[in-house]
Amino acid sequence: MARVDPFDRPDVVAAASGGEEAVYRRRARRLGLSYTPHVVLGPNAYSDLSGIERGTFAMDAGEEGSAYLAPSEEIMPAIGHWLARHPTVRRRLAVATPTAIRAALRRAGEDGYASLALNRLERVDPRFSARRTVTRRQAVIGGAAMMAILAAMLVSPSTTIFLVDLVAAFFFLGVSMLRFAAAGRVPLRASPAVAPADETILPVYTILVPLLHEAHIVRQIVAAFDRIDWPRDRLDIKLVVEEDDAATRFAATHAAPGTPYEIVIVPDGAGPRTKPMALQYALTFARGDFVAIYDAEDLPHPGQLREAFETFRRNDDRLACLQAPIVIDNARKNLITRLFAIEYSTVFDGILPALAELRLPLPLGGTSNHFRRSAIEHVGGWDPFNVTEDADLGIRFARFGYRVATILLPTGEEAPAAFGPWLRQRSRWFKGWLQTWLVCLRQPLRFSREIGFRQTCGFMLVGMGMIVSAVAHPLFLATPILVAGDPLSMWNGDPLVAAIVGLNLFNLIAGYVAIAVLARRTLALRRRGWAMTGVVWLPFYWLLMAIACVRAVIQLATRPHHWEKTPHVGRRQARPEGQPRFAASRQRS
Repeated sequence: MARVDPFDRPDVVAAASGGEEAVYRRRARRLGLSYTPHVVLGPNAYSDLSGIERGTFAMDAGEEGSAYLAPSEEIMPAIGHWLARHPTVRRRLAVATPTAIRAALRRAGEDGYASLALNRLERVDPRFSARRTVTRRQAVIGGAAMMAILAAMLVSPSTTIFLVDLVAAFFFLGVSMLRFAAAGRVPLRASPAVAPADETILPVYTILVPLLHEAHIVRQIVAAFDRIDWPRDRLDIKLVVEEDDAATRFAATHAAPGTPYEIVIVPDGAGPRTKPMALQYALTFARGDFVAIYDAEDLPHPGQLREAFETFRRNDDRLACLQAPIVIDNARKNLITRLFAIEYSTVFDGILPALAELRLPLPLGGTSNHFRRSAIEHVGGWDPFNVTEDADLGIRFARFGYRVATILLPTGEEAPAAFGPWLRQRSRWFKGWLQTWLVCLRQPLRFSREIGFRQTCGFMLVGMGMIVSAVAHPLFLATPILVAGDPLSMWNGDPLVAAIVGLNLFNLIAGYVAIAVLARRTLALRRRGWAMTGVVWLPFYWLLMAIACVRAVIQLATRPHHWEKTPHVGRRQARPEGQPRFAASRQRS
């Protein structure tokens, strides 16, 4: 039987009234079949992936098993003729909605789908997975390097310190130069791609929203997605909930009871309890040719999907992903949120667009990503064992020869407003970057051949540069303090000491100037120049990053796959500060 999703037919849905259930009740009456709002399938039910992804037909195994269908309008005549010739099958056949059938197929085959999600990446290549943190070769090389540094410290401490400082200074200065380069590429104003006027070419677009303990903001999520400017019959919004999170599941069921929303339950014990595991599981059931990822507290610009689709349409299939900028909308709450807003502004409106323009590997942000479905499946999806799955996926796209670019319409997001949640979030990010770095350098020569020498240098600068800079900053900051306490220490007769002092002071000044220049340009792009008052506190903010980085290294050794969730308050203003009011999206049946 043909597997045609009727909600791919806008003419049918537009003509229908009363929602999905009413449409299929009427079709059941026209066919002389019973209608059931709930589909229950046994463990041996027909539940192949094509049935989950696009199908509207399911049946239990055995000669007397029940069968369910959700017929599209175009195949209604054919089904009617077939029933006239085979009237005895009516007692075994019932009509249900596509949503009900897909949910039943998920329940019947959840163990298989969970296994697929857990192992999808390793089936592409197990060496891409962070399931194993460090290989034996990496452990040997790392241990030997540490012993060599300790031995060198005993033989010539000043020379060793100088060489270590020189390496740190190289990465720190490299990041500063990248910020200067990015500042020169920030446009004076945002000019997004023009969306196509012909809505008949718009495909089904899947949105995945992983939720964990988010019952208090589910209505906010639904309200934000109800404003998206995209035909409702071609939206496929999956609210992805853990099986034991009863409160969020209950809230989602009541806030989003019907199309285009579906609730996907991630079964207990499916794998590590991480966001990428939830996304991998939900990807199996996505119906769209394009897939977007949003976090629970996100407020995407209503036109963002249209800009993303138009950008994909103007490029070839090697463009795998688009990153939308993230604007912190609670930046005025306190100093931490303001500094967080400055950081996000420099990253999403500065560094990431510059990396995309330079065709360098781009570590994605964890939300507001738009993917070609075919590309993300080709590279194995997200790594369930990497706690910074976004950065890992961005680098893996480069390894497969894909490109990642950026768009301009933003997403509003809530920043952690207290030190504890900020520290846990930042530690998780650093830990994930270290996981990604270790995975990529398991076979460094192969990695370099896959993405090229220039891209490898860019990866090292961005990936390790951010980590080394975080650790090196306190050492560089201590230099002027020590010099101020004892100015003659710079001239004690040891040229290496003088070189270290001079290098550290230069790096410190260059780093502060670079971030200030980039922040000024990117904040002006979103008309948020008022946030520049927080720049004077960046030395303090970078010291906190060093604490988070050290904590991440400890966790990498003790709890490598532990996911420290960032709690979301959800009580925030209706739109990001500095962002123009959106026109209400057109309502479609």
